[in-house]
Amino acid sequence: MSTPYRPPASELLFTLQASEPWQRLRATPAFAQLDDALLRSILDEGARFCEGVLAPIDSLGDEQGCRLVDGRVQVPAEFRAAFKAFIDGGWAGLDLPETVGGQGLPTTLAVAFSEMLNGACVAFGMMACMVRSGAHLILEHAEPARAARIAGELLAGTAGATIVITEPQAGSDVGAIRTRATARPDGSYRLDGSKIFITCADQDYTEQIHHFVLARSGGGAGLSLFVVPKQHPQASAPGNGVRVIGLEKKMGLKASPTCAVAFDGALGERLGDEGRGLACLFTMMNLMRLEVAVQSVGIASAATQRALRYAHERRQGGDPQRSIVQHGDVQRMLMQMQALTSAMRALVLDVATALDLARHAPAQAERDEARAYAEFMLPICKAWMSDTAFAVANLGVQVLGGYGYVSDGGLEQYVRDSRVMAIYEGTNGIQAQDLLKRKLIKAQGRGLRVLAARIRGTLAAEPQAALQPLRSALEDALQRFEAACADLMPADAARLDLCAAWLLQWAGLLAGGWSIYRLAVAAPGDASAAAPVDAGAAARSAAARFYFSSILPDADALERKIRQGDAALAISLAGALPAAIDTST
Repeated sequence: MSTPYRPPASELLFTLQASEPWQRLRATPAFAQLDDALLRSILDEGARFCEGVLAPIDSLGDEQGCRLVDGRVQVPAEFRAAFKAFIDGGWAGLDLPETVGGQGLPTTLAVAFSEMLNGACVAFGMMACMVRSGAHLILEHAEPARAARIAGELLAGTAGATIVITEPQAGSDVGAIRTRATARPDGSYRLDGSKIFITCADQDYTEQIHHFVLARSGGGAGLSLFVVPKQHPQASAPGNGVRVIGLEKKMGLKASPTCAVAFDGALGERLGDEGRGLACLFTMMNLMRLEVAVQSVGIASAATQRALRYAHERRQGGDPQRSIVQHGDVQRMLMQMQALTSAMRALVLDVATALDLARHAPAQAERDEARAYAEFMLPICKAWMSDTAFAVANLGVQVLGGYGYVSDGGLEQYVRDSRVMAIYEGTNGIQAQDLLKRKLIKAQGRGLRVLAARIRGTLAAEPQAALQPLRSALEDALQRFEAACADLMPADAARLDLCAAWLLQWAGLLAGGWSIYRLAVAAPGDASAAAPVDAGAAARSAAARFYFSSILPDADALERKIRQGDAALAISLAGALPAAIDTST
């Protein structure tokens, strides 16, 4: 029953080629060598790796999971072999400097490859994400010699990386972190404390692991960031006082180890200034939030593929020659899955391109604008896409019916694997609060203005006749969203708390509509014409029309919620919650 994953290299190529910001990025001196032939070659080779090496181990990893044996985490042997092939192929450092073993390519291209990687095996993608994000972090915040050494180890596959924040009593409240870092005479630090939910905190891909740990220093007043190697030359014993005290039994991502870790006098070195740990860590966290969005697109794409293939093959409904793809309700579900996946793919690549332009655009004004846009869009991408991927996977289960509910169909694994994406790297509620209170209100709406200007730039071009109603709908949706944001900016805290999640979901629907509209506009030919058109163009036009008729209208309900979500309602809801559940009987 298992269906092989086919990486969507051609669709990724089209999406990039249809992107005006991507064309501007390729015109910069840093990437002038990246022509269409090279781009296609990289995507095609990446697709072969993901299909041939990673896709076959996805269900195997889900079945076997990880084991904690004598204090060491063991991943499936097939995952170790895949990691070696991943490193040998140079995939770990696509967007990292050539001086440390990277390829020096745009982050956008790394994101495109990452969709295929996560569609093939998202559990393996967790380790790949840690390596790449850790290399970016150390290169930005360590002195050159140490940065080059550690980044080189990561890209050579001799070391892994972790981001170590969460503690049992703290959860998302980093202000409650208790892990302490005590300065030593030689300038290094001793770390003591415990952490939970740490991805790849131990594994047998590599002997060395560089832990990026958030801890209190300087008398406990501030949080600083430390790099703590698993193996330290000055440690009194192997392991450097870093001890795995538990391996989580999880709903999904079973081949990606999630650990509880104790630091018992572990030796490490500070990165960045004292008390500026969170600021340093956001380098890695922002990349990982983008990665969550990419994971979501990969899961959605893989689920859509499986559901579509099954619907064409499954015969049911009286006529033995009639496949279920001909049933109207199945068509509705499949079109919803396809439209959402296409919209997410175009949007996440667009935001990745903005991050590239923020670093490489020739003019400072363009760099600043791209950065403002990316910062505004990151919480939207992380939260809206992770929620949407879970919904798409659920729809896939429904298409397969009973075969979707059992493990042989492959869809139920996507549901389990995608569920955590709304939780890690800042829960989606935190992302919503960040969007409304920081990225909108504190930033005085700058990122929103950039988004609005970009949407209006798209609307300025006259579309094909069949897409004219979509253009009008998109223009109206933007105006209503801007009005709601203006209404919320002076609102009190209770109303903001109540409305934040609704506003983020609305922002996602709007940005997704703009993204899929851009794909339809870029498609060759006119899908409404009597003459035959390119099959891809027809599919993109149909997906866009479905999105605007059946998905974007969900924003109407969100708008009503926000308009009615006053502070009195928020307070009354809080007061109506029971203080506790009575278990005495």
